[in-house]
Amino acid sequence: MARGEILFRQWELIKVLQAHRFGVSTDELCTRLECNRRTVQRDLAVLQDIFPITHEQRDRGKRFWKLAHGVVESEQLQLTMTEMLSLFLSQQLLIPLSGTQFGDGLQTALQKIRALLPAQALAYFESLDGSFLIRNVGGDDHSVKDKEIRILNEAILSGHKVRLVYESVKSGRRIDSEFHPYGMVLLYASLYCVGYFACFEEIRTIKVTRIRDVMRLEEIFQRPEGFSLAAHFQSAFGVFQSDQVRTFEVRFRDWAATNVREIRWHPSQKIIRQSKNTLVARFSLSSEVEFKRWILGFGRFATVLSPKTFAREVRDEHLAAADRQRM
Repeated sequence: MARGEILFRQWELIKVLQAHRFGVSTDELCTRLECNRRTVQRDLAVLQDIFPITHEQRDRGKRFWKLAHGVVESEQLQLTMTEMLSLFLSQQLLIPLSGTQFGDGLQTALQKIRALLPAQALAYFESLDGSFLIRNVGGDDHSVKDKEIRILNEAILSGHKVRLVYESVKSGRRIDSEFHPYGMVLLYASLYCVGYFACFEEIRTIKVTRIRDVMRLEEIFQRPEGFSLAAHFQSAFGVFQSDQVRTFEVRFRDWAATNVREIRWHPSQKIIRQSKNTLVARFSLSSEVEFKRWILGFGRFATVLSPKTFAREVRDEHLAAADRQRM
């Protein structure tokens, strides 16, 4: 049997033990895991050497197995198995933020936990990396911006204004302006900061790696009443948006239809018509910038139905790309 299958079964066993505070019988474990008694007993023998699993006899000599609530436990800390697994796997999620206070904070926390774990338990958790992988395709090197990220994060928490120099791709120039940071967003392994850009007199989203300099000011800013990051980005396909929300309808076919059927790319996404090989999906979005890039990625397998102006824009992009390919 593959190592991954054994780990998965053992993890299921641990979850059953964790859910039964007063113990669970061997027979019940066999039923829950859908395996024979010998396999359960073998797994229990392995796990007993790693984790605080005990048993007591009752009901005419039957063994009832229990897992202590805190796998890692001290006067200041108590963690369950589920919490431990989540922490170890979350390392992969925060790889894009390695070298910053966000990524390093998790690493130092895990180092403290490792110091409390028995060697066998530590080896067991680290073996899980071979059974579960999170892939991040592309992404920025945020470690070179750790100083800027720290200043921004402190300003967000304390409500202080900052002065920053920002490299604007759209205008092709450097912008020196006061900025009121409201919060940060990690999207597709890139970190963004949302806040009030004084020179534009509006809330904007800026990419952290394009910040050339930042300095915390002494003045305090007033965050808009009721502002939340979740609400702010609700109608955005990514991080960019405008004040106007528009409805977009797109027909997808073949593999593109399967992709949109299986994945909810946006909260507003709604399938309004479908057959075996095609579907029409509707989206309510405040910006078409990132949505257009996404649609173009499907090539000839996505056809914009409305708005007509957006359909023409996508068509023109395809034609321009075809012309370049012929060169």
